[in-house]
Amino acid sequence: MQSKDSFISCVFRTHMLLFFAVFALAGCRYPVNIERPMTEMQGGELNVGLSENPPWVIHTDQGPAGLEVDIIRALAEGMDATVNWHWDSEGNLLAALSQYQLDLVAGGLTQDSNVSALATPTKAYYESHYSVGVPRSTSLPSHLEGVEVALPAVNHIAHALKKEGAIPRPTTDLDALNQAVANPSWWLHAHNYQVGEWEIATDQHVMALPKGENAWMLVVQRHLNSYPGIEQRLQQLEAEQ
Repeated sequence: MQSKDSFISCVFRTHMLLFFAVFALAGCRYPVNIERPMTEMQGGELNVGLSENPPWVIHTDQGPAGLEVDIIRALAEGMDATVNWHWDSEGNLLAALSQYQLDLVAGGLTQDSNVSALATPTKAYYESHYSVGVPRSTSLPSHLEGVEVALPAVNHIAHALKKEGAIPRPTTDLDALNQAVANPSWWLHAHNYQVGEWEIATDQHVMALPKGENAWMLVVQRHLNSYPGIEQRLQQLEAEQ
């Protein structure tokens, strides 16, 4: 016959196993933060770091502007939260984020940015596709072999252009040119260029969050994935510059 003590011990072990099973299932379904609970953020304050990078983030006398500022404001409005904006360099902001002084960092970050060491990047919410465009008064070339193509003075696409046979011509003032230009398609459309079908490179745009804030990441990612009209807004912002 089973003793009373062994029976109680068996019941206790069974209850504990059930508890951990329920806890594990809940953890899978409902991510949690390790630093700031969502109940504190909802209806509270969000500390957001901004690094200027038009048209993603623009510093104006009237306050921050740009696509990612629009996105964050809409996120905060949906949470009934107030945003405190903090301007600094990307490196300083990511360092502050790693110490949980900030809830989010934006500034046209891409998956190629060196953010993973200090933060957790979101999944890409938008892709900038680089191509070559020409003024409307000019016919698109059938190929890029031997074609001189202007591009920003500081860039990451010169090598890709050379692989297409083009001759890269870095310049500091793309707006003043009347020739072929390599840039994201939204930039080319904003400047009324005909855009070729070449895909020179792709940037995958992300924002940065503190490590371990899993519930917050879920909220931000869902918002990013559902945000409408990004391409059109980028063109509008670029045209206004």
